[in-house]
This record gives sequence, C-alpha cells and structure tokens, in this order.
Amino acid sequence: MDTVLIEGLNLCSVIGVHAWERAIRQRLQLDLALTVDTSAAGQSDAIEDAVDYAELSARLTQLAEAAEWQLIEALAEQLAQAALTDRRIKTVTLTLRKPGALPAARSVGVTIIRSQTEDA
Repeated sequence: MDTVLIEGLNLCSVIGVHAWERAIRQRLQLDLALTVDTSAAGQSDAIEDAVDYAELSARLTQLAEAAEWQLIEALAEQLAQAALTDRRIKTVTLTLRKPGALPAARSVGVTIIRSQTEDA
C-alpha cells in the first residue's frame, strides 16, 4: 500500500464549547495521510485511477464550513468518515489542529486513524 498526503489544509468552522467560540468561524489546520494502492494511477497516468486530492480537499473544506461541533474530535470523525467514502482509501490518518486555542501553545489538536470496515 502507498500513502497520499494532504498537509496543512486550512479550514474554517464553528468549533468550541464556549459561547464566544460558537459565534465565530475559527481557522483549523488539517493533515491527511491516506493509505491507497496507487499502482493503477502510476501505470495509467490517469486521474480516474487516482484519489483526486483536489476534489477531496474541496469536499472536506465545504464540510468543515457547514459544520458546527463543540469538540474537535467530533469534526475530525466527520472528516475522516467523509474521506472514507472513496472506497480506494483503505485507511485515513487525520490530524486536525486548532491554532491559538491555548495562549501558551502553537495549537491543540487530535490525530485519529480510521479504516474501511471489513464487512462494507
């Protein structure tokens, strides 16, 4: 298996537990590592045989824009499940960061790993 990367994708979303957080869209940063068999795309050089990372990035950006979660873990789960709708993606390792959430830290965040189910 191979890995397709999307790093540092900027998202905006309503995220947080405090009232002031719920009143604004906050900037988030997303990193994805997608386990994919890239051999067909490598041989054909055709986008139809590849995970279209531009389309996936646009879809995840739109999903985050429309979301209103309290917890970063909940948004991360929603984004990972959306990525896995492409059956070529076997596993997604997703890191979602919330820069500036703590004054003394560059960011806070969560990393989750999700896979296609055996029976799907």
